Amino acid sequence: MSKLNDYPIKINNVALPVPSEWNETSETMENVNTTEAGTDIVDVMRTDKLTVNASFDVSSTMLGTFKGWANSTSALKVKIYDPFTDAYVERDMRIRNFISTLVRYSDKTSGTVGLWTVTFDLIEF
Repeated sequence: MSKLNDYPIKINNVALPVPSEWNETSETMENVNTTEAGTDIVDVMRTDKLTVNASFDVSSTMLGTFKGWANSTSALKVKIYDPFTDAYVERDMRIRNFISTLVRYSDKTSGTVGLWTVTFDLIEF
């Protein structure tokens, strides 16, 4: 039987560390109009548009990788586990609202230029 560790989150085929937070929101894109009788006419254009609020605790090296992705003008290939298919799904996404916060006292950590908490939104195209 598989476990979640068998499906690490990947961006552009780079396996990410386990997130400290990962909150998924799935949205339905629709236009709603009201008839004269007061009923709704709904035109569903898209279902399951994914937005993820994510947070990771990383070294300075991984901070640079995340920052590069946040500055990218092209779509990121994000692979995540889908419980409905019990497999990876790949989505084209972008990073927005990127915040990096230096972890207190991490200046004393060897092998890295500080430890960082990064938070951002992944938004599907």
